[in-house]
Amino acid sequence: MNEYKEDLAMDKEMRARELADKYLDGLTTPGEERWLARYFADGGDTVPRELEPVKALFAYIGSERLAMAAPSAPKRSVKVRLRLFIASAAAAAVVVFAVVAYANRRHGGYAVIDGRVYTDRQTVNEEALDALHIVASDCGESFDAFELMQ
Repeated sequence: MNEYKEDLAMDKEMRARELADKYLDGLTTPGEERWLARYFADGGDTVPRELEPVKALFAYIGSERLAMAAPSAPKRSVKVRLRLFIASAAAAAVVVFAVVAYANRRHGGYAVIDGRVYTDRQTVNEEALDALHIVASDCGESFDAFELMQ
């Protein structure tokens, strides 16, 4: 009886070596890969030393599969993302207006637009308004994109 168990263990070890070689060559079937995964999981410390790297590979693959199968955090709804986008666009507009207002109050203030320095208040105001119109037009396109995602 004991001899039978030893023969069975030797057969499993030989099959594991053959399948590991096949696996590393990319020639195994899904069933053979499942057999190898079970062999490495059940083998414990009895896995031959030369198969340890393959055992480690199967352990890594198994942990990645578990991580992928774990439920992920709930995704934010489109409405929540839309509100966050609107809030960030509004905050950006407030910052632009604050900078322009501060620059206009200072005597000798200036603004740098596209690498050029402007000191004329009217030009700075017009450029700021143009920038806000661009942001506002982009917001509408983004809203359309959010609606398509639903």
